[in-house]
Amino acid sequence: KQQAYWLNEFTGERPILDLPYDYPRPAVQSFAGEIITFEFQNQEVGALNHMVKKENVTLFMILLAAFNILLGKLSGQEDIVIGTPAAGRIHPDLEPVIGMFVNTLALRNYPLGEKTFTRFLSEVKTRSLKAFENQDYPFETLVGKVAAARDAGRNPLFDIMFALHNISDNTGSRGKPGTYAYENRVARFDMTWMGTERGERIDFEIEYCTKLYKRETIARFF
Repeated sequence: KQQAYWLNEFTGERPILDLPYDYPRPAVQSFAGEIITFEFQNQEVGALNHMVKKENVTLFMILLAAFNILLGKLSGQEDIVIGTPAAGRIHPDLEPVIGMFVNTLALRNYPLGEKTFTRFLSEVKTRSLKAFENQDYPFETLVGKVAAARDAGRNPLFDIMFALHNISDNTGSRGKPGTYAYENRVARFDMTWMGTERGERIDFEIEYCTKLYKRETIARFF
């Protein structure tokens, strides 16, 4: 059943996101990268949380919808695939088990120009819920079935990742791991936008390929 869902999602021609780059795309994918950080403050987070309640959606869905629209406006395309991680622990028995269960989901949405934001947000909600309901199907298996012919300069299915995490504290304590800054020189995708909820603010880390983008371009995108 889950295989049928994902194969249906990628029936026909797969969209290839064509964003405005600062440099020509290398023939072979480069993993040279850097990270730039930004944040949403109280006023922005408050507005987002108001919409969460008003539209009966999650913060992830609102940010994903807005990100799709941004990519749509930058590319002029209306069929966009963005990757996101899924915990892979749907069954309660897996919650206390130590190990790596994370799977990758390829979320396909259609930010058509004539849609209102609320209509598109509703579609993103529906499509996201369906995707997470089918999160057990291995991403590698999907790639093997729908992306047999690969471009050496790109990732299969998508080039952009988006994730949102919730961390109440970043200082670390006994028995509670924290998060700490580190220097990153690797980009696994063209861009990876990682948001972290921290109370009344949202921190963003954007990992980007330095063979495609200048730092100021990523800042302008944000």
